[in-house]
Amino acid sequence: MLPFILIFASLLSAQATPSGSDLVPASSQGQLVEMRGIWVTRWSWDSPEDVRRILGDVKKAGFNSVYFQVRGSFDAFYPSEIEPWGARLTGSLGGDPGWDPLALAVEEAHKLGLELHAYLNVFPLWKSGEALPPATDPPHAIRTHPGWEVQDQKGRSLLSDEQPYHFASPGNPEVRFRVAQVAADIDSRYAVDGIHLDYIRYPHKSTSHDAVSTLRGAQSGMPWPEWQRDQVIATVAAVSARVDAPVTAAVWGVNENRWGWEGVSQGKHDFYQDSHAFLARGVLDAIAPMIYWPVTSKQGQRLDFSTLVADHVAHSSGRHVYAGISAALDYDQILRCIASARQFGAQGVVVFDYSQIKPYLAALKRDAFAQEASVPTMEWR
Repeated sequence: MLPFILIFASLLSAQATPSGSDLVPASSQGQLVEMRGIWVTRWSWDSPEDVRRILGDVKKAGFNSVYFQVRGSFDAFYPSEIEPWGARLTGSLGGDPGWDPLALAVEEAHKLGLELHAYLNVFPLWKSGEALPPATDPPHAIRTHPGWEVQDQKGRSLLSDEQPYHFASPGNPEVRFRVAQVAADIDSRYAVDGIHLDYIRYPHKSTSHDAVSTLRGAQSGMPWPEWQRDQVIATVAAVSARVDAPVTAAVWGVNENRWGWEGVSQGKHDFYQDSHAFLARGVLDAIAPMIYWPVTSKQGQRLDFSTLVADHVAHSSGRHVYAGISAALDYDQILRCIASARQFGAQGVVVFDYSQIKPYLAALKRDAFAQEASVPTMEWR
């Protein structure tokens, strides 16, 4: 414990307010090296023209990587024999829009010198409040495998105002197989630069007592929370075992509340997502912790961005940490977060999301990304 305390104290002793030099990323022999990623959700585009425009915009702004969403809730935004087409592009689940968004995104990104990572929602199964989907070919999993859904101890679906999805159960091996199958299919058919996982967790603390998990958890002899964390890790490991591309994940901004902050959700304890264990066990190449809070006036204050970046970096186990930044913050705070991520040793940043950062793209190029940067090398691969 003592080495971590010394390292963490050293990190936090650095100046909190960014200076001009803090806005220059690390370099190697004169070459700037930094992940400059941006999340592009499935809600941001409708047509080939949209995809081309978005990729051109982010290239001009100085980004070098795009996390392009192609799976929302056990559906696909590319032609798939495993899951049906997402409904957004045609208005009906399973409707073929007549073009391949992922193929286009990969081709156009590579023309521009951008990396293109296929971004997948992992456990969201179906949108809350919607009727069951119609028959499609291939069929949707919630129709063919209703037992995959997480449940409470009374056998009810676990929904809340805060949770927009029904969730598939991480404790069901069939779910784990499906997730890995989807990732492997994408990796084998598209020249993606990575597989990026989101919602790689349970929906909340009261999960999951579906029949399969209840039986398997009891047979394991492990404490229930520990067993559930292992199920999430095993799902990530299954993806990494099936693909050749790097595997990264968006993760909860606070893995563990080490500072006694009140009213703070923890990835490890509230959602059974131990992102630091993902890196320690080598099942992920990088995490993008969603630290969607500002740099505070004093480090160590509740949900301070710098404190959380430092904590994730201190637990990176030699893998990469890309600090997730919310574009809903004011512009000055976005710059401060970028500077803080650099100052505290993150290998880069990922901004959420294109639709929100769009008004600031030109300014961001001027103020933070004036010099081009290459994507950090993953020496262990």
